[in-house]
Amino acid sequence: MSIADELAKLDALRRSGALSDDEFDAAKRRLLAPGSPAGPNSLGRAANRYVSYQMIAGVVGLVVFLVFVFAVLVPMFTKVTDRTGPVVPGDNQVRITQFP
Repeated sequence: MSIADELAKLDALRRSGALSDDEFDAAKRRLLAPGSPAGPNSLGRAANRYVSYQMIAGVVGLVVFLVFVFAVLVPMFTKVTDRTGPVVPGDNQVRITQFP
């Protein structure tokens, strides 16, 4: 039940005479006070769920990105190629291969 519904019930009770003006004001203050128990579908809880989903999506996105980088890009750029230098025709010198 929403806060507006609760306020409407309180107002109806006040108009019918079941609540005095002082009782109505006290109940309204309790209902509108910060930290009062809100319903399960309150805006604050929805905002918290939204932020939680954003954080989870961010972490999942980061993991997918890192898997892509280390599974595809890093091996593509670190393939061992011929590091002996250019081959000159007629040059029969022995070359020493250096790997970093």
